[in-house]
Order: sequence, then C-alpha cells, then structure tokens
Amino acid sequence: MSYDQLNRKSLDKEEIFPIALYEKFKDFIGNEEILLTTASNLNLKGQYEETWIVVTEQKVHILENEANDVKIRTFLLKEIQDIHLDHFYGVGSIQIITKERSYEIARFTRKHNKKFYKFVEYFKKILQNEEFDIHAEIHERDHESIYGENRCPKCGGPLPRGSITCPKCTNKSATFRRLLTYLYPYKGRALLMLLTTMTYSLLSLVQPYLQKIMIDTVIAEKRIDAIKWVILAIFGAQVLGAAFQGLRSLQLSWLGERIIYDMRSQVYNHLQKLGLSYYDRRMTGAIMNRVTGDTASIQGFIVNGIQEIIVQVMSMLLIVFILFSMNWKLTLIVLIPTPFIYFGTKLYSGRMHKIYHRVWRRRSNLSAVLGGTIPGIKVVKAFTQEKHEVDKFEEALQDYFNEEIRAAKNRSVFFPLLSLTTSIGAVLIWGYGSYSVIAGGDLSLGTLTAFIGYMWRFYQPVQMLSNISGQFQMASTAAERVFEVLDHEPEIKREIQKPKPLNLKGEIIFKNVSFRYNNEDDVLKNINLHIKPGEMIGLVGSSGAGKSTLVNLIPRFYEVTEGQLLIDGKDVNEYDLTALRAEIGVVLQEPFLFYGTIAENIAYGRPDATMEEIVWAAKAANAHKFIMGFPDGYDTLVGERGIGLSGGEKQRISIARAILKDPKILILDEATSSVDTETEKLIQEAIDYLIKDRTTIAIAHRLSTLKNADRIVVLDNGTIVEEGTHDELMALENGVFRHLVEIQSEIARTNIMI
Repeated sequence: MSYDQLNRKSLDKEEIFPIALYEKFKDFIGNEEILLTTASNLNLKGQYEETWIVVTEQKVHILENEANDVKIRTFLLKEIQDIHLDHFYGVGSIQIITKERSYEIARFTRKHNKKFYKFVEYFKKILQNEEFDIHAEIHERDHESIYGENRCPKCGGPLPRGSITCPKCTNKSATFRRLLTYLYPYKGRALLMLLTTMTYSLLSLVQPYLQKIMIDTVIAEKRIDAIKWVILAIFGAQVLGAAFQGLRSLQLSWLGERIIYDMRSQVYNHLQKLGLSYYDRRMTGAIMNRVTGDTASIQGFIVNGIQEIIVQVMSMLLIVFILFSMNWKLTLIVLIPTPFIYFGTKLYSGRMHKIYHRVWRRRSNLSAVLGGTIPGIKVVKAFTQEKHEVDKFEEALQDYFNEEIRAAKNRSVFFPLLSLTTSIGAVLIWGYGSYSVIAGGDLSLGTLTAFIGYMWRFYQPVQMLSNISGQFQMASTAAERVFEVLDHEPEIKREIQKPKPLNLKGEIIFKNVSFRYNNEDDVLKNINLHIKPGEMIGLVGSSGAGKSTLVNLIPRFYEVTEGQLLIDGKDVNEYDLTALRAEIGVVLQEPFLFYGTIAENIAYGRPDATMEEIVWAAKAANAHKFIMGFPDGYDTLVGERGIGLSGGEKQRISIARAILKDPKILILDEATSSVDTETEKLIQEAIDYLIKDRTTIAIAHRLSTLKNADRIVVLDNGTIVEEGTHDELMALENGVFRHLVEIQSEIARTNIMI
C-alpha cells in the first residue's frame, strides 16, 4: 500500500491522509488493495476528532486517535450484509449490518452529509462487486468538492459565494475572445465603425504636421500667400474630424445598445430554462444584477474598449513611424518610459481584477437586499422593521462603498504615476530638443513643435490603453458572471419548442420514489402510489411531511432522486418538458398574479384565448361577478403580485387560469387554506367544476374539504403511513388522519366558543 494510493481513493480530493497515521497503519494493512477511503470529523463519542475509514478488497478498517495512540477496528467485508446512514439531531451515523448485529463505524456533522451519502453509495457497490473509479468520478469532477462546497477544480481554492468561477484561474484571453463573438453578427457595422474611428484618428494627426509647415515654411520664409491655405487645411481637418466623430458616436451607440440587447435576451432566455434548484440557491437581486448591471458593464468595453484598443495601438505604431522619420534620436527618448508603463499596467491590472471581483459581490449583495425587501414591503411595515431594513441596506451600501473606494485608491495612485512617467519623457524632449534648435543642429523649431505635438499624441494612446486595462478588468469580471449563468446546464433539457399535445389519460405511478434537496436528508422515502386516470387524491400530513415536494415531482419542477415516476405508463423523463407541463395545471396556496389586466392573468396559460373563453373560465371559477364589479371589468389593471385584490379574488382568478388551460392532471396545493368560509365555499364550487374528468391531487389544509376525494393519502416524515377513503381512515382508532381531523375539530370548537 502506497501513500499516494490512499489519497487517490479518498472521497474528497482535498482530504490528505495524515502522514503520521500512515506510518503506523502501513505495516498493519500490508498489501491489501485500497478501494475507498474517507474521514469523519467526529469520533464515536461525538467529540470533534478525525476518524478515518479505509475500505480494502477484503476488510473495513476504522482508525481513531485516542490519547495520541491509534486504535484500529477491523471488519471482514464478506461478513457485512448492508450499510445504513441515519440522521440524528445535528449528527449523522454510519452503521454496517452483519448477521449477528449492526456496528456503528462513524459519526459526522451534517456538513459532511453529501460525502457520506456518496460513501454509502460506493460501499454498496463494493458489497455487490460493482466496479467504479473514484479518481475519475470524484477527483476530476468540475466545480464542486464532495462536501458540496464550491471549490475551483484547478487550484482547489474556495469560490466566491454563488459562483462557479475562480478569480485566480480565470482565463482572461478566453473571456475576451468570447466577448468578441457578440460583435460577429454585426461585423459589417463594426468594421465601418472601426474605419470611421481610424479616419477620425488620422485627421487628428494632420494638425501637428501642418503646424510644422506653418512655422518652418510659412513663418520662417515669410510667405503671406500660403497662410490662408495652411489655415484652410487646419480648419478642414477640424471640420472633417468633427463630422467623423459624430458619425462614430452614432455607430457606437447603435452597436452598443444592440449588443446589450442580445446579451440580456440570451441571459434571460437561459434563466427561463434553468430548474427551480438553481433559484433555490441564489438570491433574486443577485440574479437580476447579472441581467442588468453586469451586461451594462460589458457594453461599455465591448463597444468602446475593443475598438479603442485597435485604434490606439494602430495610432501608436503610426506615430512612432512618423517620429522616427522626423528624428530618431528624439524618438528613442520618447520610448524610454514605455517599458515602465507596460509592466506597471500589468501589475495594476492583476490587482484590480481581484478588487473588481469584490466590488461585484458587494454590488450583487446590494441588489439582493433590495430584491428581498421591496417584494416584502407589506411584511416590513406590518412588523415595523423599516429601521432594521434601512440599517441592513446601509450596511450593504457601506460594504459596496468601501470596495469602490479601495478601487479608487488604486486608480488615484496608478494614473498620477502614469502621468509622471510620461512627463519624464516630455522633459527630456524639451531639454534635448531646445538645445538642438539653439545650437543650430539638424532640428528646426517647426520640427521640434511638431515632434512635441506627436509626442503627446503618442503618450495619449499609452495612457488610454492603461485606462482601458481597468475597464477590461471590470468588464471581464462582469463577463465571468454572465457566462457563468449561460454555462449553467439546465437540470432538465427541452428538446421541442412547439411539441404536439400528449393527450394524456392522467395515470400517475410512483415506484419506490425518494427525493432529497442538494443531497441533504431524504424528504421523500420510498414512495409507492398508483393514481388512476380521473381519480381525485387528497394529500394530507403535518407541515414538513413532504406533500408539496411530492406534487412538485409530477411537473418535473425537481427530478426524482431515486426510483421512478410514470405517467400513463411512461417514465416522466421521456416526455418533452413543455408538452408535459402543458397537460398539468397547478393552483397554489399563494396564487401569483402578474402586473397586467385580469384578462391577461386568466389567459396566462393560453395567450391566444378569446374573450369569450376567458369569461367562460371566470364564470366557472365563480370570479365573473366580482370582476364585473370593477369599473374596467376584465381590463382592470392589477398590481404586482395581485395587489388590489383580496386573497379569495386572487385565488379564483388563479382557478380560472387553470380552467382555461384545461389540463389533464390538476394539482391543488392548499387552494382554500387562507380564505374565509364564504369565499371557501365559492372556491370549492369552482374546484368541484375544475376537477371533473381530470386526475386531481389536492393538498388540503382543511381536511373536511377532502370528504369527496376518491382516496386520501397520509404522509408523515416523507413516507406514506395511511391510505384509504375518508370514512376508512376515520375508522382507524389510532390513525394519523383521524388524529389530525380531531385536532382541527377541537380548534374549530374553540374558535366558535371565542
């Protein structure tokens, strides 16, 4: 057994087997082939102490440090029948099962959940003699460590929160090349803009040469007749320069707006394809910032920055050629500061790239605070937490301010130093040039004047490129965030944009289905349920039992972790996602209405619906009467999230939306839980109409509403504990459903007495 082999078989590539432990263990293990290793952070007493598990082709070794002495427990693989992972309060435990009994071999804090789920998975493969490759499947995986922490796949360092790009390892040239692809569809306009800019730049180079002619020829030779021609030439160059400058500005504006339009459209379109799990882990404001703020940062560079780089580099080369043709000695003096400027800019760029990453995170956090507070402003005011929210925003604003000041301090040091460096060249030119003119050398006053003019025009691109370097760092940081969204693969692929209707019957079968969020604890455990076409199923259970999670698997809001979900006898993953969801209607406990008219909200699932169909759906949902009570009827504008409507009114509009969609499978997620009794009656009538000839799964807060359900399924701690009709479940003396009904009845009687 080699030390390298031990580490290559570790579940976490960041875990390093202790060398001291290896020295004591290598002779004990001998030549056994290592299959799997991992470490827990607790010992079996629950104390924080590293414990290693080493699985070989024949044995399982548990290595614990006790008072600086290594304690080794060993189990034969052939005697192990199974392995279990259990969770207790804040702690996980691994047990191996033999014929005689079970043995606990490791404990760990819940931070290590993901790793030990993997450990159990691989251990079972070992018991079943299945082959696997830890190095290929774990060590070479992208973006995440086995712990679930974001780490860079190259350097292993932690990634910024909510990010999969590493500031240290980002390939800036690759980012730059990718940015250029946004110019490609408009290469004709980009080329025209470049030619316009170059023409404008060339016209600006004419003036120093005309000044030389004015001094050395017109003034020195006292040629009064030539003054007007030189003046006209200077004026003409200025007029043409202004014209080309205006044309360039117009082209820049169009191209910039077009590119940011394309980029925002692409990002938003991709966000629509991402699954709910992507949004579960990210703040709304941070996502919004990528669509708006980051794309705006990119716009300035991709249009102004890229063409400025090309133009300024070409201007520098042209000016150097002109300077050498005028006086090579002075030109060498002009070039003296250039190496210092280059290396100084490179050092500055590296530092600023890290700073702009911090600036982005602070700005993203600022947007997140806004995105979280504004939609919940009613709750803020209800609990008089305005000051708390202001303080929280001020704190985020202060962090952003501090990082911007950090960037400003670096700029305030670098650019004055840059100006000072270029001024050294200017001082040397003035000194040597003036001496040459006075001493009667080969340098005329006009040539010196023109040379100084070109010199400053040479240093101007140098300073401009240094400025652009800062812009590039800001833009590349923003680009990394945008590309991170675009590179995030949707968990669920959509193959067809306009699929044919599926014409489902509505049969749903759960086969040994388990589900967990982000490899945490199982929310659903081994669910087996057969729902017949047209059947109404009531789903009940205490809060956190897994009811909403179960129904969220049907439209594939989340993917099944284990087992199989069938619709009409076909695996749900084999359906086109768009076609599948077209056959499923959802009425949520908190109905979401968009900013727009009532008619637009009802027709959200069918934008092509006629007004007659919208009114029919509203009548079926018992919503027509209150809608017509508004002055504008169906054209009444509702605020964001349905502001201006009561809870019952919003719910009935939501039901009308589902009726108009005419789904074959209907999911009702506590649709009557937050309304009064009278409104509940109206909503229940609408639901009774809605569920006709549809497969319906209803999660009910008021259990009395499920009396007419064909079957009631009771969930407890992620498992089905009871199943039957209302009367059958009420007949169970110690049944969970009966207990829940009795609690609700007691609460209702108490409320009546009050």
